[in-house]
Amino acid sequence: MNQSRRAVLRGTLSTAALSVAVVAGLLRPQSALAFNRESRLGKTLRALQASNPAMTDAIRLNAPNIAENGASVFINFACALPDVDALFVLVDKNPQPLVAAFHIAPEVVPALEMRIKLSGTAQVWVIARSAGQFFKTMKTVTVTAGGCGAGEN
Repeated sequence: MNQSRRAVLRGTLSTAALSVAVVAGLLRPQSALAFNRESRLGKTLRALQASNPAMTDAIRLNAPNIAENGASVFINFACALPDVDALFVLVDKNPQPLVAAFHIAPEVVPALEMRIKLSGTAQVWVIARSAGQFFKTMKTVTVTAGGCGAGEN
């Protein structure tokens, strides 16, 4: 079989599939070229029903000021708020802002340690749901190399 014919057919099929996706509204060129990370974080907060959490000192977040490798950043946090039933970890510049969600039983002390991935220098947020209200704390972590979005630094 002729190799150039195969190449033409392969290119035609992928172009046709892309055209159908654009026409159907599944792929929007504007959003592919210039996406807004703030709206992605806002959508995540609205999905959690925490669009405007109050800042508090009752959540203690320990994260490094400078992380050499964004692919593995160690953080720990604890919450002194009463009746905490959920904790959320978000990173504002990651492709998926919601890094982790924890549902806490009443008898558990809300203190956790974990490693997270950062796509670059970003703010790490910890949001706690206490008695139906949302509270937050945040810290900026500067990433010097690597991460989950290498090349976006």
